[in-house]
Amino acid sequence: MTTTDGFAVVRTSGEFKLVAQRDFPAGSRLFGVDGQITEEPTRYSVQVGAGIHLDLPGGHAPEELMDRFFWRFTNHSCAPNAQLRGRAFFALRPIEPWQEITFHYESTEFEMAEPFDCRCGDATCFGRIQGFKFRTDDERELLRPMLADHLLAMLNVVHR
Repeated sequence: MTTTDGFAVVRTSGEFKLVAQRDFPAGSRLFGVDGQITEEPTRYSVQVGAGIHLDLPGGHAPEELMDRFFWRFTNHSCAPNAQLRGRAFFALRPIEPWQEITFHYESTEFEMAEPFDCRCGDATCFGRIQGFKFRTDDERELLRPMLADHLLAMLNVVHR
């Protein structure tokens, strides 16, 4: 387990996840996201603008990745408790200690570098996670409250 500023990266059942170490009220800023700017998505990047992704820079020891780039362990959920706005994560609802921090990948990613089948188990699960590009109009509307600005702008253009 690695800890940093109220968060911990833990490994359970062979998978890493980011958990809160204290209470966070709804709407509170959780943490910022930094990294190397790239135009292409990768497995570990996060899209922060139209054609702008933040990725993990190379050449870092595993400890630094877990301490400085701990955001990379924020997993997907179709019923997330966090959202990315700009280059920071915010709590969508109250988060308790040891609760996993999750966000809906299709709320930021136009097209996933590595699509996958979701295993979140929520009743509203989207199934195959490929990116916002592949969502129906109804699914895009469900994502609207948590969309990153670059995808919200696209959605607003489509519905004018």
